[in-house]
Amino acid sequence: MLKSIRSSCARWREGFTLIELLVVIAIIAVLIALLLPAVQAAREAARRAQCTNNLKQMGLAAHNYVQVYNSFPMGGYDAAAAAGVFSGAVWEHGVLIPILPFMEQSTLFNAYNGNLRYTTPANNTILATGFSGYWCPSDALVSQKGVFYGYTVAHNSYRGISGPWCNPPRGDLGTSALSNWQSLLSNAMGMIFLGGSVSIASVTDGTSNTFLFGEGVYGGLTAADQYCWHWWMAGSYGDTMQSCMWAPNPPTAWEFPNPPFNVQTNQFPGDATPYLLAATSFHPGGVNMGFADGSVHFIKSTINSWQINQTGQYLPVNITQTNCVSGNDGYPPYCVYGVTPGTSLGVYQALSTRNGGEVISSDGY
Repeated sequence: MLKSIRSSCARWREGFTLIELLVVIAIIAVLIALLLPAVQAAREAARRAQCTNNLKQMGLAAHNYVQVYNSFPMGGYDAAAAAGVFSGAVWEHGVLIPILPFMEQSTLFNAYNGNLRYTTPANNTILATGFSGYWCPSDALVSQKGVFYGYTVAHNSYRGISGPWCNPPRGDLGTSALSNWQSLLSNAMGMIFLGGSVSIASVTDGTSNTFLFGEGVYGGLTAADQYCWHWWMAGSYGDTMQSCMWAPNPPTAWEFPNPPFNVQTNQFPGDATPYLLAATSFHPGGVNMGFADGSVHFIKSTINSWQINQTGQYLPVNITQTNCVSGNDGYPPYCVYGVTPGTSLGVYQALSTRNGGEVISSDGY
């Protein structure tokens, strides 16, 4: 009898009660809530590390390019611009093309016909061919291809640094720019710009104090801007070049519908916007920037930067504009930029110049 009772009790105690199950589920939910942010942070740390490595590889490729050609690659190629004159021709390929052979992408480089513009049918295949080395893992949408007027286009997350502003402009300004071309070209203060031929010796600020490449996320743009910017082959500001006029990750509200400004006052190339031309990333708190010595540093969005007038064009309050020339076919005028006497660049802008003569402390960024 006693054995029978014990057997019945054993059978009755098998399994969990409803309350016990609910308690276990609640405990699991709490553990997931506690662990999920840590998992997400670990994933982002891995993505950021891969992004850093991409920029390191690009910096190494640029230095290998220097070893062969004695200068860093041009930001945007145009035969006349390369010779230091203005032709009125449209811009050609950008900085991401010539460094391909030094990133173990010789096959991709050899598929490009450098005698033809990148939008010609002979180059359609490479225009549509993406390269993961130019994609930040945190910029998820960058691997997607777009279609623009029949062109299938691959995109990029990294761009060359033109300095604290975009000069010289791409070559579609008309003959009015001919007399002003040299002053516009001389106004280029960064490492990567249209027609650039920057040697290591000319980087008098020091390669360890000068930006070379930076992040510019594709996925942060509006659908309209994703349609026509970040073309990985194009040698244009907003595609493969960006400036440091605005501190990293400016408000997305600074990205306006095209055209964003009155063409008589807009100084930005091809109706590009402040957000589009600035360094941006999906890494919390800042962006990865590759320096001219091949190193990569994380630059906080709060880095010292000059004050921006948050109306109209969102230009720095201490910037000057002279020798302006009107654009061609509705494009805006372009000017020689300067800084008001008695004022200075911010630390962020100073890091974008190759020969500005600024003294930058290592703890400034």
